[in-house]
Amino acid sequence: MWRRDLTSTVVLALKLAWAGRVRLVLSVILVALAMSVFLVVTQLSTIGTQGLDEAIDAESGVPGSYAVEMQTSFGLDRAQLVDAVHDALDPVSSEPIPYVVGYPDIQPECPPYDTLGRGMVRFVYNADGTPYGLPYGADVPGDTEVCLAGQAVPSTGIFVPSAAQESRWGLSLLFVAPAYEHVAALMTAEPVAYRFVVTTGRDDSEQTIRAALRQRLGDTAVRFGSSVDEATVDVARLDGGQQVRAASRGIKTIFGVVGWGVLGLGALGLLISQLIVVRDRMWLFGLGTALGARRLHVAILVAVDVVLTVVLGVAAAVLIAVLAQPVTDQVARSTFGTDADLLDPGALGRLVVGAAAVLVVASTWPVLRATSQDPLDVLEPKVS
Repeated sequence: MWRRDLTSTVVLALKLAWAGRVRLVLSVILVALAMSVFLVVTQLSTIGTQGLDEAIDAESGVPGSYAVEMQTSFGLDRAQLVDAVHDALDPVSSEPIPYVVGYPDIQPECPPYDTLGRGMVRFVYNADGTPYGLPYGADVPGDTEVCLAGQAVPSTGIFVPSAAQESRWGLSLLFVAPAYEHVAALMTAEPVAYRFVVTTGRDDSEQTIRAALRQRLGDTAVRFGSSVDEATVDVARLDGGQQVRAASRGIKTIFGVVGWGVLGLGALGLLISQLIVVRDRMWLFGLGTALGARRLHVAILVAVDVVLTVVLGVAAAVLIAVLAQPVTDQVARSTFGTDADLLDPGALGRLVVGAAAVLVVASTWPVLRATSQDPLDVLEPKVS
């Protein structure tokens, strides 16, 4: 019997689903397989492209990063200059702005660095002035020393960037731990050079950076008898490898098309199944409407069947993911050097989004068709 309360309608929908349990099981298997493939493909895409992007960043620099080199301090001391630059550029940078202090015309006094001749010794700081965490001592022989003004800097205070690491700073040669900066300051009378690393994430920020610096430092530069222009401030792109980055985005797109394509096929299969069910039960919906059921009750009868199928399909997909985790981890480690981790929060979040998409696709048309049917079209015999 049809009743007007929603609870009874849901119970009736569950009874109808149990009556068609063979179809329900097949639909659940279809959804579970589509969800499992979607989960595996999207997660492998995420860890694969993430590793690729990190490698590109390490080799070619962070996307949209710029080196801002100050050829003069405009008469400001370091604290004033650093504060002014950060005031100007923090609004346009998506990351904290570290800076490099360079002392030019320094001759290291002990081997092997005396073979390099005179050059610049650099010290790197975070935006707040604390020492930047460079990997000092990495890839430097343990017995290496740099002698500055008679003081030996051990290998643990030395960083010589590789060709790939140079792209992070746009600089090569010698970095020394900031604890030794006071020693380097004794070895040269040349003006200190400053370089700020700004990350906007955009490909066209040179003029934006210059305009921000000009607005903040323009009056100071005039009082110093100078100006903020190409002669005093050099802005250069640090990142490269644009073609490789485009290839990475293409790979991510292909993975996404495959994952969502499989999920779409599963949703289409479930939609066809539900349309067949709605066609076969149209007499029931017409009878219920004739006996006083509202269109909401009819919609619930259809929607509960779809929701039950999707929920059971997602549960089965999670179970499949648990069982397949060792195999996918092995594949991910051999291919990407990391675990797949199919059940991490990000993967489960994508699974929930995929399930919602399947639910919408598979229920909207059947619900509209069932609720828009005139009872007389179903119950009245057709007269030829």
